[in-house]
Amino acid sequence: MISGDNRRVSPSTASAPTAADLVDWDAAVRLARLAVPAGPRVPTATRRATVALLHRSIVGATPWAGRITGLPDAARHAAATAEVLVVDRPGLMTASAAWLRGLMGDIAAPDVGRGTRALATAHVGAVLGYMSTRLLGQVLPPLGASAGTRPGARLLLVAPNVLAIRQRLDLDVLDLPAWITLHEATHLIQLSAAPWLAEHLVAQLGAVVRGLVDASRRTASGGAERCARLARAAARARSADGRPSEPAALLLGGLLEPSERAALARVVALLTLLEGHAEAVLDAVDPSRMPSVHRLRAVLARTRRDAGDAGGVGPGSGSGSLLHHMIGMEAKEAQYADGAAFVRAVVARVGHAGLNAVWAAPDHLPRPGELARPDQWIERLGL
Repeated sequence: MISGDNRRVSPSTASAPTAADLVDWDAAVRLARLAVPAGPRVPTATRRATVALLHRSIVGATPWAGRITGLPDAARHAAATAEVLVVDRPGLMTASAAWLRGLMGDIAAPDVGRGTRALATAHVGAVLGYMSTRLLGQVLPPLGASAGTRPGARLLLVAPNVLAIRQRLDLDVLDLPAWITLHEATHLIQLSAAPWLAEHLVAQLGAVVRGLVDASRRTASGGAERCARLARAAARARSADGRPSEPAALLLGGLLEPSERAALARVVALLTLLEGHAEAVLDAVDPSRMPSVHRLRAVLARTRRDAGDAGGVGPGSGSGSLLHHMIGMEAKEAQYADGAAFVRAVVARVGHAGLNAVWAAPDHLPRPGELARPDQWIERLGL
């Protein structure tokens, strides 16, 4: 298991200020670690067995997801190129912070004062800590230059959280890792089936971050009224421990310009599709392959619904989870339901082969309004 101990977030090499410079990343990780327990206390043998099970499960899950989706070639590519790490909570924090820093390092930003940087650092630390106790898995697409040297995505499987949820909900020791890794393998396959998807997703996320930076710049130059609006949005979006309190995508939308709001809507639609697709893939699981699947599905769905967000206790949390948490676009139960309903409706009409047209090009992605009207998407693509 990869630990976050003694690992630091590499410093930025950019000379001009960037959005990454708005946060003291090492301090954010330290704050998160101070606020979060290491995980359940279990014998060393149990920890090692959990790590081994997760590694073994992802090996079987990737071709399985390829068969369900009708994307066996993409599954083989994902298996050959993805980097799979089983991590502890500090390891998840460190890897997530490094990925975010890489995303934000290409976005120009103004110099900020010490107080603003401290607030941003505290916010990021709170979110990293909250996220690290809830995610079971996380897929991080390759960023920029790293895509040339490591073309595959990075999959993080969070062993302490898998142990914790298995103990708390009394879930099957073999079936739970298989369930989690099948969900995450679907995200890896999505990125392999659409070679443009990682760059497109990162570009859309970057546009949202750039919009938030520009909104803060406008706020700084817009006087007390704009500052008050931003403060109210931040306070309403998150409580002190990083937990969401209101749908921040709606709150932040009020601070963004029309083009920036459109970018936010595209990000929400894309993440909804990706999460819904991964959830719908789990529909194909039956007791012949996973004996406790009916109980597993019911217990995890109820837990996710009762918890109020999908943070790692549902079918799994994929590539959208980190950014969901960072800017407040939590994958609510409704978001999983909307995405899964879209995928199920399309598959019912045109099969997985028809659905897979979505991976052909960016303009094949469902538009925000089409998620609730899959027939419109099918008609637009001529399926």
